[in-house]
Amino acid sequence: MIKSKNDFQEKDTHQIIIKIPQEEIVYVDMIFKAYGGLAMLTISHEEEGVIFLDVTEGTHEIVMEIVEGFREEFPVEIIKD
Repeated sequence: MIKSKNDFQEKDTHQIIIKIPQEEIVYVDMIFKAYGGLAMLTISHEEEGVIFLDVTEGTHEIVMEIVEGFREEFPVEIIKD
């Protein structure tokens, strides 16, 4: 089971958990940084390819659109939205 890092989240954030190919993690991180920090990305150290995206209510929808767009480039499994 993947452990959430909710203990470290601020109250106004929501966590999206996705699984992507390990080699795409740096690319995904760079995309979210380029968008001015829409999401804070954290890598799971328990399961390969699993990342946590901390978003706010105001950024959740656009982050999900970006995640869906990644599916055109590589496999994406949404574990928690």
